[in-house]
Amino acid sequence: MPQTLTLRQLNRATLARQGLLKPLPELSVARLVERVGALQAQHPDWPPLALQTRLGKAARPIDLDRARKRKTVVRASLMRITVHVISAADFWPTSTQTMPLRAAQFRAMFKLDPVTSPLGKRITAAHPAVMAALRNGPLTIHEIEAILARELSGLEIPPNRVLWRHFTSAVPLVQVPYPRETYGRARYVAASDWLGPPTSAQLDPARSAAHLAARYLSAFGPASADDLAAYVGRGRDPRRWRGAIEDLGDQLIELQTEDGRRVFDLVRAPRPLDESPTPPRLLARWDSLLLAYGTRDRTRVLAPSHQAIVSTRNADVLPTFLIDGFVAGTWLPRAGRDGPRAELRPFGRLARADRDALEAEADRILPVLGPGAFARYPGTN
Repeated sequence: MPQTLTLRQLNRATLARQGLLKPLPELSVARLVERVGALQAQHPDWPPLALQTRLGKAARPIDLDRARKRKTVVRASLMRITVHVISAADFWPTSTQTMPLRAAQFRAMFKLDPVTSPLGKRITAAHPAVMAALRNGPLTIHEIEAILARELSGLEIPPNRVLWRHFTSAVPLVQVPYPRETYGRARYVAASDWLGPPTSAQLDPARSAAHLAARYLSAFGPASADDLAAYVGRGRDPRRWRGAIEDLGDQLIELQTEDGRRVFDLVRAPRPLDESPTPPRLLARWDSLLLAYGTRDRTRVLAPSHQAIVSTRNADVLPTFLIDGFVAGTWLPRAGRDGPRAELRPFGRLARADRDALEAEADRILPVLGPGAFARYPGTN
């Protein structure tokens, strides 16, 4: 019979590897990103804070732009077809597993196969023109679409960005850093030009799946195959991911939750006692801790009654804070005369000591938050 984990044990095991029980050591940015799996990063200003909150009080400010310029980490659309910051070493195995999501999305949106349909073949024939332009410098979405449209002059193009969606279903891209980078204004290069081409092992479906499964469990375990499938994205068969997990062999331990769900973990991963003390912590907008599981298993940090508050109708995930390891409210960054501050919005009564600790955390980590993060949030006041 597998060992049963209580909800608090599941919570503490996850927080321990995420650097939210005890701070992560000061490592290179790439190694820190690997320790936490990846950082969801639609907004370029938030990932530095997501890392800084997981470091100790004396840690130096995170310089994510420098790491991106040195190509040790990249920003790209990967899991769930959403933008993440990921280590360069993890990019190709992860891309191998997530590129099929884009092809599936294309088929679902346009009722066409991107490879075998007549339109798909015509667009594919225009891809080399974009690849040549990308080698001369980064391009925006609109610039890529314009090149494809010129190559396909006279062809009736369906709406809803069919050219962009087709190109990205076939060519892995990364977003390159540039001065004053802002939300929704990404510039792209081909991943093979930025990082070099992938190895045969990185393109191998079984080996890349095992790599991603091991990285996921080391950062977010204990977890189920359903959780891993939800983390990677829609349409990824949980049975397939169960096989990828089981391929880890003697690295693996099988456990179960209080409600009888089968979960897996790495043998050497931390699983502290459930009474382990947890300091109050501020989490970033779209923090991966809240998005790395199926909705059912987010209860390890987020009560079902609070999920609708944290995740707004437009699929935004608000910044939150943890008290005793569980989400106890949301917060918003506010600019003030005396510097940035956190506007705390607790779900219930917040003890004075916890409020003081969170305000001290805000003083420590808000300086790494970019100016674009202080904009008005949809669904909030």
